[in-house]
Amino acid sequence: MSGTAGSNMPPHDVVSPETLRWQRAAEALEPEHTLGRIAANAKFVLTSITLLGAALSAAGLVSITRLMHRPELLWLAVCAFVLSLGAVLLSLLALVLRSREVNLEDLEDVEAWYKEEFGHAVWVTVAGWLLCGGILAAGVAAVVAAVLATPSYQVALQSSGSGGKHSLTASAAATDAGRGSVLIVSVTGTDASGAETVLIRSSSTADTDGAAKIKASVDTDRTYASYKIVLTDDDKQKATLTVPAP
Repeated sequence: MSGTAGSNMPPHDVVSPETLRWQRAAEALEPEHTLGRIAANAKFVLTSITLLGAALSAAGLVSITRLMHRPELLWLAVCAFVLSLGAVLLSLLALVLRSREVNLEDLEDVEAWYKEEFGHAVWVTVAGWLLCGGILAAGVAAVVAAVLATPSYQVALQSSGSGGKHSLTASAAATDAGRGSVLIVSVTGTDASGAETVLIRSSSTADTDGAAKIKASVDTDRTYASYKIVLTDDDKQKATLTVPAP
């Protein structure tokens, strides 16, 4: 008799490319790889803090002067700083080395160690959200600074005459001040002994556009060593100038 021998080998299962891709993806989610990604995310948060400075500077839109004159900008800047500080602290906590003895032969102990480390991942998550909030606050501050005008204050003092008699003329101007704010300009003369005398005091109210101008003069026959002109806006000093006597 003649014949052919049949193969007794079991058939191989065919694995699709898509299944292979998901298998490789599953391998990337192994605990040691996950911890590496958590550390990388924490470092990313730390290095991204510089974005806050870029958003706040925004071509110089947010300066110390603008912050002092605009409470809303100051609040946003402080909010951005606090959020960024929280993000930095939480990221550093996640990166701080924590060590304890682990019995590598005890799989339950190994698993417990990984679970403890994964528990710190929430710090990185919160840090990321804080960073997003800080950048948002800084960006809004930059936009508000670009839209809102910054108040400007100017003062000048002129003296004319000869001998013991002369005339002083004080002038002040404000733009983009608060509507209805009261501006007061005062001129004080300081004699050789250091005594001060108020020579001019005049006020004006800003119009609907926030503009105001003040001009006042006085004649005096006293001799002063210097004169000081001060402009206040709602009792807050905004501009000052000291000039020696002619």
